Amino acid sequence: MTTLPDVVRSATDTVTHELTTETLLQLANREIAAIHVRGYYPVEVAAKIADKAIHHQELGHYHKQHTSSVGRVHMPHIDTKWDQELTNKYHEQALPAIEDVRSMFHPYVAPVDRIRLDLQELWPAGANLLRLRGRACFVGALRVFQPNTSEFWPHSDSIDWETDAPEIEGVLNQLVANIFLQTSDEGGDLQLWLREPTPQEKERILEVEGLEPDSIEKPALQIHPEAGDLILVSPRQLHAVTPAKDQHRVGASAFILTKGPQEPLLFWS
Repeated sequence: MTTLPDVVRSATDTVTHELTTETLLQLANREIAAIHVRGYYPVEVAAKIADKAIHHQELGHYHKQHTSSVGRVHMPHIDTKWDQELTNKYHEQALPAIEDVRSMFHPYVAPVDRIRLDLQELWPAGANLLRLRGRACFVGALRVFQPNTSEFWPHSDSIDWETDAPEIEGVLNQLVANIFLQTSDEGGDLQLWLREPTPQEKERILEVEGLEPDSIEKPALQIHPEAGDLILVSPRQLHAVTPAKDQHRVGASAFILTKGPQEPLLFWS
């Protein structure tokens, strides 16, 4: 598996507020910590869909111990668990799930569709939907954090922890785009450590999807999102989400694979 050169493995704590070709390349190279665009998606549209996500018939929960309090609409790839039957189910449902989420926002463009179009235009080699062993992936997961209780403990995400499909060969970095539909005034913060987990931490994350917050140092950066915001970071570095006080925290998300500016970005959830 290709990895980033040591010189760019640890980002600075710089957060930029513009989504451009330059800032995308900087984030992919970990020369900045995050891209945070305020008001990326209309708040009045977001509010209507947040309630739909909270009550969606396909709302389930992540399968690991320290993520099971967080709901998600439609099955994400991480929940295939290296199981062939679940993997088949994921791919069979991928395109219908994309269409279902898209229909929730009709007649408006869905937030993940917007970021997909923006990155297709801004990234030097464009952007496409990820296919694993030739099969389409789902993208556009809606994530629902229950008030006061749901949280993500410090963890990292890496597609090569989930699949050995040939399409991920040559990956340099993984990004994630989150567009927030509903947030609380207090809590629901994104915490960033700006470093990858140690081998021992990786083992723990793979087991339960989270590190005891008291077992590691304080985060290097904390960002409070507001409804309508877009935040892009590298989830291969440690990150966490604190409980949102008194209100659901709802967002749309997409993972983004990068193999360098000469190759298209690849999207999935």
